[in-house]
Amino acid sequence: MKNTGQGKMKTLKNISTVLTVMGILVFTMIMSSCETEDPVSIYDPDVTGNATPVVTTVVPDSNYNASNITFSGVGVVRITGENFSATPDYNNVFFDGLPGEVISASATELRVRVPDVVGDSIEVRVAVQGSFHFGDYALPYKLTPAVKEIGGFDDLDQLYSLACDTSENLYVSSFGSPKIKILEVQPDSLKDVLFSTLTVSSTALKYGGNDMLYMTGGALVYSMNRLDGTYAVTDWFIFGSTDLTKDLDFVDSTQAFLGMNKASGLGYVMSLDLENTTIDTAYAYDSLSIAAVRIFDNDLYVAGSYKIDGVSQAGTVWKNSISGTTLGTKELVVDLGDYPDYASAQITAVTFSADGKMYLGLNSVSAILVYDNGILAPFYDPILSPPTADLTWGNGDYLYQLKTTRLNKINMVEAGAPYGGRY
Repeated sequence: MKNTGQGKMKTLKNISTVLTVMGILVFTMIMSSCETEDPVSIYDPDVTGNATPVVTTVVPDSNYNASNITFSGVGVVRITGENFSATPDYNNVFFDGLPGEVISASATELRVRVPDVVGDSIEVRVAVQGSFHFGDYALPYKLTPAVKEIGGFDDLDQLYSLACDTSENLYVSSFGSPKIKILEVQPDSLKDVLFSTLTVSSTALKYGGNDMLYMTGGALVYSMNRLDGTYAVTDWFIFGSTDLTKDLDFVDSTQAFLGMNKASGLGYVMSLDLENTTIDTAYAYDSLSIAAVRIFDNDLYVAGSYKIDGVSQAGTVWKNSISGTTLGTKELVVDLGDYPDYASAQITAVTFSADGKMYLGLNSVSAILVYDNGILAPFYDPILSPPTADLTWGNGDYLYQLKTTRLNKINMVEAGAPYGGRY
């Protein structure tokens, strides 16, 4: 008999050998072809590209710029020159290698929001689609920080409220076990423990003149006087044990208005006689949970939120005209519920610039909103973040933002409205 299995195996080996040899020959031919034939070039020596952009001037051009200052992260510059694209996306502007945001463009001018980079000698370069070369500005450009962190606080700190005196010294209430402590932030950013209060909570801190500090906490309003470099409680206002004092502001050295929330869930504004330490109800705000108050132009502004079935609604700001120790009927100023982007946010602080712009601190979405002539807009959104615990304008052009673990000094390039406690 024939061994058919061995014959088939021999035939398969022969076929495999033939296929292997053929594969090697084909691969060799392909490689040989690649080595001997040049690829088709896409280079066209006749194409020269669009004209190179020319940068003539770079100058500040923004509501946030003044006195020839451009703030990093929020400032806008106007760049003039030649050979730009009228399509904004076709232009790329770099500041020390970081891209800016081109807001508008023409063939001879670009408006660009600068990135968050700081320096005295920033290199500005412009690239335009279709051009083979950058356009470089011949001079170094200066970008100034709009916000500076001060006080040396860190993530282990727990900060509550903020005050500023007539010498621009800042005071911060913070967590201290088992009591609240007050820190003084000096101009050189050092902090020092001034006083430990009798309470475990702090909702507001204000400078009231005569070198006095006033703090709300729990059912008390503390009056603290500086003695030998420290502060000691000299007097206080006492409310019901379950009431919560929230914020106060001064008409003058003898009178203040206090926003508070009663145990019943109703918001009230109380009039405080600082000389005689007497209290009187000035206005009942029903179910408004009051968060902040501020006096401006003989009106008391009250910020808070109403609750429906125990759920806080969008933050609102109301105002009452001031007549001595009494308040007029409330008027709605702004309702965040009318602005879908901010309807979920609560207002934590209110302050004003000297020309009447209202600044609102928020617990979420944005750090600060500015309300001016009926228009609500985010302020310094690219470089400030929520939550804002408190806002206090200094005696000059700086607004101070207190976060839960940080303190920021913001260059506003304008003065704040006067505080009744500073005189």
